[in-house]
Amino acid sequence: MTMNRKMYELTYILTSVLTSEQTAEVVVRVNEIIESAGGSISEVEEWGARKLAYPVDKKKNGYYVNLYFEGPGTLIPRIERALTIDDNVLRSLILAMDKSMVAHFHTRTAGRQGVAENQANAETNTAGSPRRYIDYKDTDYLRRFVNEQGKMLPRRVLDVPAKKQRAIARAIKRARHLALMPYVADSVR
Repeated sequence: MTMNRKMYELTYILTSVLTSEQTAEVVVRVNEIIESAGGSISEVEEWGARKLAYPVDKKKNGYYVNLYFEGPGTLIPRIERALTIDDNVLRSLILAMDKSMVAHFHTRTAGRQGVAENQANAETNTAGSPRRYIDYKDTDYLRRFVNEQGKMLPRRVLDVPAKKQRAIARAIKRARHLALMPYVADSVR
């Protein structure tokens, strides 16, 4: 019996009061949970300490970790429970990657591996649709779709198709959940 395996993206924020050794222990513990349940980790990115867009649990700074892994769907509740129980984790977000997210991930990793591979992927992408994947981690791009008060601009103002507007709104909501973007303009200065 084969298990249905999917690609997932996990981003979590650790409290900034941890030492570098304690931070490394939490990252290793999360990685062990994934691997012990039959998952395989593709990439771990430690973004490091960053200022949060708004206070989370009365904390203004956090340590961001982003990782990509493949595993069965039964793995997700285990990870969510472990992250919820851990007091050092402020927020977390697990996304099941769709085809465009997986293609974006492979293009990005191919760019790190070699320029020739990246050019080959770019040529195949230009032959297809020119659709750009809207990444919730690209806050500079997302800020173009938010007004001065922090509200999302309507579709008629942006002059974009409804499908793209929904993708933009979804990305902004994810960025706000992870405290990458504020909910209102003057949230934290």
